[in-house]
Amino acid sequence: MAEQKTEKFYLVEKRALPEVFRKVIQVKEGIRTNLYPSINQAVKSVGISRSAYYKYHRSVFLYQETDSDSAEVFELMIIIDLASQNEILLTLENNSAKIVSIQQSPITKSLSNIQIVCRSLHSNQTKKIIRELTKINGVDRVNHHRIRE
Repeated sequence: MAEQKTEKFYLVEKRALPEVFRKVIQVKEGIRTNLYPSINQAVKSVGISRSAYYKYHRSVFLYQETDSDSAEVFELMIIIDLASQNEILLTLENNSAKIVSIQQSPITKSLSNIQIVCRSLHSNQTKKIIRELTKINGVDRVNHHRIRE
């Protein structure tokens, strides 16, 4: 039986990191937010070599807080003939929401209520998810609340 390799992670304050790690994270964030159109331009802008970026880019990550002791509840009123439940689920998946449960009420007059409970959402994700859900054709209303345990 092959031995399973497990990675160890450390949470380190930004000031304690070598400058190259901070710059790699800066490049990754710049690419993620479309601040830089390419890795070449990003590494030039922050002042590191491409080789330094590629050496560390899979090992250095930006820590984003989550509130693991809470659950996010999204309640959607949808028009059944127009709304795509698949599009709703894809929106949550694309925003890295970890779905705990989904409940749908019986259809009444072509309307249905869907309640989705998620965990591990970053604070900025919730607002983005609500915006994206309200843009889906057939979603009549989106309510959100947080449950703290």
